[in-house]
Amino acid sequence: MKSGGDCYEASGKYIMDECIFGDCHLRLVHGEVAGQGALKGITYGHAWVLDGDMVIDRSNGRDFQMPRALYYTLGQIDHIGNVHEYTWDEARQKILQFEHWGPWELETGSGL
Repeated sequence: MKSGGDCYEASGKYIMDECIFGDCHLRLVHGEVAGQGALKGITYGHAWVLDGDMVIDRSNGRDFQMPRALYYTLGQIDHIGNVHEYTWDEARQKILQFEHWGPWELETGSGL
């Protein structure tokens, strides 16, 4: 089952644009999150960017930023424990290797 979101592409493009000159502190994250509202009880793959202790989520046209601790609590991310973080250089290499924005290593329990 494929989702209709653009989180992998949006997050990948964001980190590529922000880190184009190299030596960047941002981290691209692919992780399994717990849904809320209509998706309550369902876990699925998602992508976001870490800027220190802040999360940047550019999916679906948003420019959402919140403290990492709150974002991870709401999505039960630490509880699920299925997260892959990439430096700018690692993300760039994965994009070139796989020829898509991801996910590359993330496998979720739901397959989403």
